[in-house]
This record gives sequence, C-alpha cells and structure tokens, in this order.
Amino acid sequence: MSSGAAGLFGQGSLELDLEGQLELGFDDDTSSASVAEQARQSIDDLVRGAQRYRTSAQYLDLLRFAGSFRRYAPYNVVLVDIQKPGATYVLTAARWREAHGRAVRADAQPLVVLQPRGPVMFVYDVSDTEPLEGAPALPREVTDPFAVTFGSDAEVQARLDRLEDNLIGLGVRVSTGRLGSQQAGSARAATGRSLRRERRARGGRQQTVVEQVPLRYDVVVADGLDARARLVTLAHEVAHVLCGHLGTPDPLWWPDRRSVAHDVEEWEAESVAYLVARRVDSSVQLPPYLHQHLDARLEPPVFSLERVAKATGDVEAYCTRRLRTAEIGKARPTS
Repeated sequence: MSSGAAGLFGQGSLELDLEGQLELGFDDDTSSASVAEQARQSIDDLVRGAQRYRTSAQYLDLLRFAGSFRRYAPYNVVLVDIQKPGATYVLTAARWREAHGRAVRADAQPLVVLQPRGPVMFVYDVSDTEPLEGAPALPREVTDPFAVTFGSDAEVQARLDRLEDNLIGLGVRVSTGRLGSQQAGSARAATGRSLRRERRARGGRQQTVVEQVPLRYDVVVADGLDARARLVTLAHEVAHVLCGHLGTPDPLWWPDRRSVAHDVEEWEAESVAYLVARRVDSSVQLPPYLHQHLDARLEPPVFSLERVAKATGDVEAYCTRRLRTAEIGKARPTS
C-alpha cells in the first residue's frame, strides 16, 4: 500500500450508521461451490452487460455514490446505480407507505436488490413516489442522504478496536513495524502458531473464554499512524485478503485470485480503502493509485467490482460489531 492511502481522511471525526442497511446474501443453507461462483460472477457480468464503468470518470462517479450512500450495503448500492443512475434513496413500496406516507407511482421503475435470507426484493427511488394525503415532510435522511455526520475520536478508536479483534477471528495477525517511506502497510499469507482471541462467556458471567484461531495472514502497519490512518491502512491490506489476492482458506469464503495482475490488486484494494473511508467521512481524498489513474483518464483495468463491493461490506461489518469467530470469513457469497 502506498503511503498516501493512509492519509485518505480529512479533518473531523467519523460516524458509520448501518442501521436499516439492505444487506445481501443467499439463504443461509447455500453452500454449493458452484452456486457461490455464480454469485461472484453475477454482478461483474451485469456491469459488463450494462456497459457501465468503462471509463475512469464513470468509475469515480460510482465510488462517490457508493461511498456516500451509507444506509445501504455497498453491493446493493452498485445494483441500484447500474439500474437507475441518479437514484438517491430507495425503499420498498410498503416501507415508503408505512414510514413516509408515500405511494409508488404507477409508472415507477422497480429496482432489483438482494435481500437477507431470500433471493431478491423490489425497491423504488424517492423520485418515483408521491405523497399521500396528510403525508409528513420527508426527513433529512431522505432529502440529503449524503450529508456528513462526524463522531468522536473515541468512536474511531472503537471501530478500529473491533476491526482488529475480528481480524484475529479471521486468522489475521496485525502488527506494527518500520516500513519504507512509501509504504503504509503490507500483507502476506502466513502459517505457524495459532492466534489467541478472548471473549466474555455468555449468560452474564464474568468469565473469559479463550479461542485458538489458525494463523492465516500477517499484516504489518507502519508505526506512528493515528487511528484514522491505521483504520484505512488496515482496510487496504485486508482488502488484499478478502479479494483473494493472497489465496483463500476455502473457496466458499472468497475465490483464489492470486493470478490477477498487480495493478488490478492495487486498484481493488485502493477502491475498498476509499469506500470504507468515504462511507464514514465524505471529505476523504482519493488514494494515490486511483487518483493518478483517474487523472490520466485511462480505462480502468479489468477488475472485479463484485469483490470490491463484497470486501467493503465485510470490512464495514468487522468495524461495527463484534462477530463470533465462527461467523468471520464464512460469509455468504454475496452478503
């Protein structure tokens, strides 16, 4: 990772509100490797068929949209943008009526997204709705969904702590060290001794349970980074893991993509780092690799948008809640 990616965040604190997000995934019973591979290919095939994001400018627009549309899982945001560029806030018809007193217009365009524990559901943008009699004014979260809110430095640190704890459950050992002046972090596959993860026993007991997790990856972060820089650096390095650049412990977790070119690896990892950062603070700047590429107005490399969206959602989950070790890594193919 280049040093500039560690400086993505602007001034101010961060807040990430995932309440009510449209998560993605097949039924929990889905376990077939062939189904998982089909799921991984689906969004990339959809992008290619839609002829979208073929230029750097188009991809930049997507990053800004997905990075600012905080209430919805990145994967679903991509699906919405492919189907209706310019959409700003989407809900099901029932939710529009119940929560905001609005009806979907007869000529509205239904947008297909994936839903938890089921195949798909249809949602509608606010522009395709109209108020019913006595409907209240739309709240700011609908009229200005991209508005920035900032939390405290303590909240940033809490997210970083959750991320590092969940990474232990994934088998990722995070350490701090001296790296080159142009490098903020590094990641590699590893084997050896297991990692120790502690958790509180259930049932209100003040007892600590120790779990042993197999060591799978080593991530080194440059010393001297503040919490924000460390968070985005970890997002970049973990993206290499979740995008399959270092192989995979299980093809159902993520695909083995060690054969992709270095420029594709960096494009995907920088995209994830940018999205993770922007979805908590829209003042972030593009990381240097993407910035240089977009400035040159080059055509993006042939990369996996599905992997970028999936990895971004996973890193967000690692930052926002403490997951059971059994849950980490074993995410459904498109959740």
